[in-house]
Amino acid sequence: MLKILIASDDAERLAEVNRLTANAGNFQTMSMQEGLARLPLQASRLRMADLLILELPDIGPAQMFAVETLRQQHPDLPCILITQSHDSSVLIQAMRAGVRDVLSWPLDKSQLAEALKRVEATHVPRSQEVAQVVSMISCKGGAGTSFIAANLGDALSRHFGKRVLVVDLNRHFGDLTYIVTDKAPPSTLSEICSQIDRMDAAFLEACLVRVGDGFDMLAGAADPVRASQIQKEKLEWILSVMQPNYDYVIFDVGQSIDPLSISMLDHSDRICVVTEPSIAFGRPSRRLLDILRALHYPDDKIRVVLNRTGRKNEVPRATMEEIFGMKVAFTLPDDPATVDEAVSHGEPVAKLSKRSSIARALQSMAMQLAPSQEAERRSRQESVSPLRKLMLRARST
Repeated sequence: MLKILIASDDAERLAEVNRLTANAGNFQTMSMQEGLARLPLQASRLRMADLLILELPDIGPAQMFAVETLRQQHPDLPCILITQSHDSSVLIQAMRAGVRDVLSWPLDKSQLAEALKRVEATHVPRSQEVAQVVSMISCKGGAGTSFIAANLGDALSRHFGKRVLVVDLNRHFGDLTYIVTDKAPPSTLSEICSQIDRMDAAFLEACLVRVGDGFDMLAGAADPVRASQIQKEKLEWILSVMQPNYDYVIFDVGQSIDPLSISMLDHSDRICVVTEPSIAFGRPSRRLLDILRALHYPDDKIRVVLNRTGRKNEVPRATMEEIFGMKVAFTLPDDPATVDEAVSHGEPVAKLSKRSSIARALQSMAMQLAPSQEAERRSRQESVSPLRKLMLRARST
């Protein structure tokens, strides 16, 4: 998937280019309201992008020299120039500077789509390894999604030496970090989104909670009002900064199914649906699984996690699987005393009670998630976003 950085100092034109680019295909976009003179200061964001779309109302000798300088600084970054200038010399100079395409303003959506197709056809994906993404989601609160996300991250790091980042994407009074640490978060996901122009690896590192060696966490929004600052394109850009630095990125999605959570589910190698062996969770979990299937996520991407098993009067596993229409992949035992002690101390359960049944079950779950899934990741990158499929279907009706 192309990561496209769109730059313009005009807010209205920036929004229009972003809208047309998003409608042209399955691209990951980030808008930046900056003039040409300040673009060299955004070196980290330019290095992360696969394509730069630069909107300039007029181009004189000074602007063209700046474009040439930018191309020299980032020779491997393709550039599409959008301008309202009709001077034929601009086209010649831009091409000499290495600009891939020059498009006229007002922007024609079909011309933009063709230009993007040409870039996409010659795009060579980065060869560096990127983190596997695991999303934890439930049909309702109280299933233990946050506890599992935090302690699964600890298990992957503690027992298998993986570099893990756990992200609180639950937008209702996020407190995920305090499940495994008493450290105050230096920043939150919503605060990072409000400063997205500063986003690079160093800035991200300064915002994280260090839980253990190789195990970091990113705190969620403190309340639903601040959570409104978390937007899809910003979150995707942040994920692109996270992935090269970790083996696993785990999202605690909570119970939300909306464009923001769907965008992370699209990027996920595994979607873990957390539920319990009870009537209260049976049919709601089935509805959630049906929604995930309707969004065209394949069954081999979805994993059902049956939490708090072994209690009296629970619904048998076979019955739950019949309700779900899917086999249970992971079972976690009911171990309330151990879990309560770990949470009350703000420590990973494996640190306080490594021989407990819940700690061993989480270690087993981590072991099953640890094998490489490169083929699945390539398949995901080549597929069309389910959210975009639904949007296109809605437009056609």
